[in-house]
Amino acid sequence: MSRGIYYDGVTAERHEVSVAATDGTLSLTGSGISPIDVPASELQTMETEKDRTLLGRAGHPGWRLTLQQPIDPTVASLLPRPGRYGGFIDRVGLPRATAVLAGVAAVVLFVGYSAPAWLAPIVPESWERNLGTAIVGDFGDNACRSPAAARALEAMAARIEPDRGTRAPIPMTLIDVGIFNAAALPGGQVVIFDGALKETPNPDAMAGVLAHEIAHVRRRHVTQALIRELGIGALIRLFAGDIGANAQQIVSLNYTRANENEADADALVALQRASIDPRPTAALFTKLGKDSGGFDSVEWLNSHPRSADRAKRFAAAWKSNARYTPVLSAADYRAIRVTCPEKRRAEREAEKE
Repeated sequence: MSRGIYYDGVTAERHEVSVAATDGTLSLTGSGISPIDVPASELQTMETEKDRTLLGRAGHPGWRLTLQQPIDPTVASLLPRPGRYGGFIDRVGLPRATAVLAGVAAVVLFVGYSAPAWLAPIVPESWERNLGTAIVGDFGDNACRSPAAARALEAMAARIEPDRGTRAPIPMTLIDVGIFNAAALPGGQVVIFDGALKETPNPDAMAGVLAHEIAHVRRRHVTQALIRELGIGALIRLFAGDIGANAQQIVSLNYTRANENEADADALVALQRASIDPRPTAALFTKLGKDSGGFDSVEWLNSHPRSADRAKRFAAAWKSNARYTPVLSAADYRAIRVTCPEKRRAEREAEKE
């Protein structure tokens, strides 16, 4: 038998009660109340202090029973253990709760990581085209165009993609920006910066770069990156024109290493199929790695695998018994490389007049 203070949760009346344990039930008796039997399963330990234990009762808001210490052992045996962590952790135990939470976290991470890959194919390409065209338009006067360069670029792309005529078009634009960069944009656009052309005298090396960017387009890596970095809601608003994005933001999208490895693998397949020597691309990666002091500070390399590793991969794809042919003639590649410098020269002469 224990002593306690009881409130029924309906009135504010305080009752001194005797508490006994009988067949899994706490029995309360006292002056001014009828005997009360409370199943132990309904008891909730709310507080435990040195001199008292406060109990509640499930389904009876405000019901309170304060047991004075020492509590009779038969009564104490019916009391639930006080909560240590709260919520379901106390119900299932800390180790099991930790395992459950770790599993939930793993599922959330997996879904968050993989969602862009399975969402990207269901985003209509038509949504992206206007955005891609607008982004290329953001480069404004920096775009360089000439009929000869357009023909040469198309010829290079056709070597890389022999079925190009049956697939969605990939417009290519030269950009008069002096940093080494090339990028796939929404809507299947590809931009090549003049800095990349300046640093790449070998057309076969540029074919490797272009094949990599075309692979990003065909695999919808751009859409995946947009979903990953903006979220699907912001992406839909972006397509609808509700939020702005400038060209530099999109060009700086980061792909996952898995995306980059896929693009490199596709580029190697394309070079092999077109009988284009992969060694110039390997040499380009080696040069860029050295130029950046081994830290891949070149814009195009920031999110890519290490240049040294890529150089080895492309060099290893060379086959001694293969018959390689240049992707373009020297004259055609020169037509591409001189387009932006000639545009600048023409602009300077126009300013003098």
